[in-house]
Amino acid sequence: MNRPCAPSPDRSGHYDRTLNNRAGRQNECASNAQDKHPLWETGQETGEGLGLSFSCILYVTNINLTQGDKSRGKRYRVGASIGKGDWTHTPWLVLLDPAVTTTVERNYYVVYLLSRGGERLYLSLAQGCTTLKDSVGIPKAKDELARRAAVMRGRTLPLAKRLSAIEMDLNVDSTVWRGRLYEQGSVLGKQYDTLNLPSEAAMTADLLEALDLYAVLRREGGWAAEDSIVEEAEEDQIPNNGLQQSKTYRQHRTIERDPGHSKEVKKRQGTRCKGCDFEMSDLYGTTARGICDAHHLTPLGTLEDDETVTFDPLKDFAVLCPSCHRAIHRSPDPSDIQGLRTALRKGALAPILEP
Repeated sequence: MNRPCAPSPDRSGHYDRTLNNRAGRQNECASNAQDKHPLWETGQETGEGLGLSFSCILYVTNINLTQGDKSRGKRYRVGASIGKGDWTHTPWLVLLDPAVTTTVERNYYVVYLLSRGGERLYLSLAQGCTTLKDSVGIPKAKDELARRAAVMRGRTLPLAKRLSAIEMDLNVDSTVWRGRLYEQGSVLGKQYDTLNLPSEAAMTADLLEALDLYAVLRREGGWAAEDSIVEEAEEDQIPNNGLQQSKTYRQHRTIERDPGHSKEVKKRQGTRCKGCDFEMSDLYGTTARGICDAHHLTPLGTLEDDETVTFDPLKDFAVLCPSCHRAIHRSPDPSDIQGLRTALRKGALAPILEP
């Protein structure tokens, strides 16, 4: 597909110089590399021009995610976009923690955003805006993103040494709603001049701090207020072991509620409950077809901080009806599907359940 040579014709000279500058640094790094990190290939596949630019960002910053943490390389999903058909006003490259979100449309993540024209590159702890915008409209989405950013900034800024609260300027006009919402939703970040990038070591350190703060937000509940976190656990009748246990429960439910995980689990496992063996449509008719939950089998409270949560749709999840799902979360071991099945077969349903 043919694309325009630059997203902003009036800045095409600057943009071309940016790419040429990056290309030289990319070739220099490539010639010194023993093995190309898989993320290099992600950058190469994003398309002409910006694909080169993003692959340079990936490699020049030496995004070797295993630095200091052997699990980093497996923890994040990496994606990039320069637009479909024509250039997007806000090209991006994102690192997603599947324990938080599987899409850039919702929740929060670490992202590189290139301003229109290519003068500025931002590293940002940012928020997805599309789902929120579709739900409440652009004006209310701006207010809500700002509110959420303030909460998350309060949880991360005291820990930040390299990132700070920034006024992001993506150089887009008021009609480009996505760019404006990206600006509004930035939690913390770092701005770079694309023609004068800092050293590889400095950019790597910036990224690793962003990922550390991302992990803090995941553990602390994102933008949710602490009383809301506790109330959620109480409403689901989870045994009350304090705020930290409630935060762990919220992490677990965030995984299970993510549409990306749920859709894939149902596709691979079907929708028949692994506890009671019922298909909800058998009980309630066609209106209940497909009603089931994707239960994640790993109790997050049992993991060390440096352990990676896995999300294999066949091995790491079990399809449960809403009742069985609620029951297993109240059990001593939420991973014990056989224990749930045994308990069910000792109760009132015993005569109609298979062993």
